[in-house]
Amino acid sequence: MLAAPLLLAATAAHAQSVSIPQVHSTVTGGSASTTLTGLPTGTNGDATIDLSLYGDFGYGTEMLTVLLDGVSVGVAAPTGLDCVSGLTQILIVDQATLAPLIADGQLEITFQPTSNVDNFCGSYNGSPSNVSFVVSGTITYDGVTGTAAEEQIASFMENRARALVQNQPDVARFVDGRAGGRLNADVTQGAGSIDFASAGRGPVWATLTGSATKFEEGNDQSYFLGAAGTHLSFGENTIVGAMLQLDLAEQDFANGDKAEGRGWLVGPYFATQISEHPLFLDGRLLYGKTDNEFTPDGDATDSFDGERWLATLNLQGRVEMEHFTMFPIISASHVRDTQDAYTDSDSVDIDSQDIEQTEVALGVDFEKPMLSHDLVLVGGLSGIWSDTDGDAASSSVIGNYNGWRGRIDAGLNYSNGAGLIAGMNVFVDGLGEDDLESYGLSLALDYQF
Repeated sequence: MLAAPLLLAATAAHAQSVSIPQVHSTVTGGSASTTLTGLPTGTNGDATIDLSLYGDFGYGTEMLTVLLDGVSVGVAAPTGLDCVSGLTQILIVDQATLAPLIADGQLEITFQPTSNVDNFCGSYNGSPSNVSFVVSGTITYDGVTGTAAEEQIASFMENRARALVQNQPDVARFVDGRAGGRLNADVTQGAGSIDFASAGRGPVWATLTGSATKFEEGNDQSYFLGAAGTHLSFGENTIVGAMLQLDLAEQDFANGDKAEGRGWLVGPYFATQISEHPLFLDGRLLYGKTDNEFTPDGDATDSFDGERWLATLNLQGRVEMEHFTMFPIISASHVRDTQDAYTDSDSVDIDSQDIEQTEVALGVDFEKPMLSHDLVLVGGLSGIWSDTDGDAASSSVIGNYNGWRGRIDAGLNYSNGAGLIAGMNVFVDGLGEDDLESYGLSLALDYQF
């Protein structure tokens, strides 16, 4: 028996073509087999076995039965062609038969001839002389390994963590004098969002936000976050409360896979004005769990659970200048998201994994009243440092946006003097980070009552 090196090559989004090393038999009716290892351990469809044959196949009863791990999957019978090179046969193995056989990442392929496949053919393609048959080929199927699924899930978790931070409700508004109802709609290249918030200083409030994002690699994500909370006031400028958040994230991958997660977070928050200075501090610490689904392209949907933590801390000030007002801002966030281990519908074990994402933003906004004082010119510049780490499979696919990036904002706000503020803002985000760059237009409506 001769064996060539195993070749594993991607032929489509998930399709894997694996070579079947050449084997032969010099024994009348003798079988030959080879074992493939390192195979994709799950499949989204049927397999195609493409065989190249040479040997004693001159009669209709001279044929080879093909077995995968001892399971017969078809017969190769190039009738009437003795010792002729270039013979081919194609067999189709259905997904239901293949899936349990490849779950361990290996496959024994056996070629069992009928008893009248005799030894009289000469040497072929490096085989010895007097062979009864020589066979080689490829097996191709739309394979998904456990590692591949883990990498897709890790990418989903990273993008969800970033969206979770970006859609957090503003609680500083309850102490800095900006508390009021608002309706905000953003339209960007690759990202859009909507935001509704109830008005007033509390003590009960609710928000709903949503966003849609297109990533550089062709993946799309939609994200929605609803939050409600209540707080107690301690003096005029300090509140302490608790909030509940519910979110939904969906991500469609360029290769047809899909991930979806629903979850909740609950925990305390606070906001305060520091002494008599125009300096405001707010933060929150939330814990929650997630219920998730992952669907490889064309395959069954698998469910798994997870848990996460979110911590944020924001410090912002107000500096009155002669002709404009500046708002220096420092904010920090940390998300830890854990995926529980599970076994998918193809009996493939998917390992647990964690990701941790930390972002720190340093920036300054400004406002400058125009001549009519009904219009205010607004703008801002910020630098955002991001660091994402993960274990297991996640370490190879996350953290593409680590490091610094910049953001610039500019726009106009209009006030009617009776609590209604309308605004328009243009921005560019992701400066210095090509894969994350986006720009667009933001429209806002704010009514305080």
